[in-house]
Formats: sequence, C-alpha cells, structure tokens
Amino acid sequence: FFMDRRGRTRSRVHFGNEKHLLFQLQTYGIPIPDDSPLRQVNGAFSSASHREWLQIREALEMKVAGTDEMPKTLFPHRFDVLFGRSTKVRSHTGNLRAMHLVNLWQVRYDGAPNRARKAEISERIVGIIHESQGRFLKWEETGWVEVDDDTARDKIAHYFRNQRRTKTG
Repeated sequence: FFMDRRGRTRSRVHFGNEKHLLFQLQTYGIPIPDDSPLRQVNGAFSSASHREWLQIREALEMKVAGTDEMPKTLFPHRFDVLFGRSTKVRSHTGNLRAMHLVNLWQVRYDGAPNRARKAEISERIVGIIHESQGRFLKWEETGWVEVDDDTARDKIAHYFRNQRRTKTG
C-alpha cells in the first residue's frame, strides 16, 4: 500500500481469521451485527452485499433529507440502551450497563420518599449514560431512532420496577 501521510494515519491493516478481524474492529468501537455487509457469505467477503447495503443507506438518507424526519442510526454503539424485547436487545452491552447502574442505585430508588425523588434518580442514570456518549434508541422501520429524555427516564424507571419484581419474585 502506498498512501499519503493523511491516509496512513487513518488506516490500519489487520490480519487473521474472520472472528479475529471482527473482534479487532469492535475494539475500535465499530459494531458488527449479524446482518452487517462485512459478514462473510459462503466463506468469502461479498462486495455485492456491501454495494447493496450502500445503495439502501443512500436511499434512506435521501428520503430523510427531503423531510423533517429524524435521521436514523445505522448501528447502535457500545453504550447505547436499546428498546425492545428480544434477547439480542436485552444482552446488548448498553442495556447490561444500564441494568448495572440500576442495581447500584436500587436501594436509593426504593428508599425515595416520593415519585419526584425517584424521577430525579432515573434522570441521574440517564445523565450518566449520556455522559458516556450513550443514547436511548428505538427501532423503527428503517433504523434506530433516538428517543427523548422523558422516554429514556421511563425506560430506566421500568428497569427499577422490573429489578424489584425480579428480586421479590
């Protein structure tokens, strides 16, 4: 490879099998879901699926550009909290981290004297997640969309109620 100085600072060559390469990409914060165009097809990387994926993304972006619609997020990041009921959503790193934060704050939440104090605790956890560049995302037809802070706070309050139910049940 012959690249200019700028290209060299932005590129890194990786060697190894698929599993190792995908892990390396993830350590740089690049998520690789099962339906990613970077996945192998019949043992080889498919540029056709990558081109198809690019065409779909461009069409979606053009559609969004002509409307007031919120832009969609293609892949959730590591600290994002996802809305949904699937095992994949529940086991996402951001959801597991949110549950851990709920566990840390559970005693204070249960001891809160009123709903306003409980809402403050939920807002604090939402703030902690936002501070680490985490977002609260909900799946819509064409991609993940960030929800407002009130909906995010409700999600955290739901985690608190669910955690209490799990411990007592």
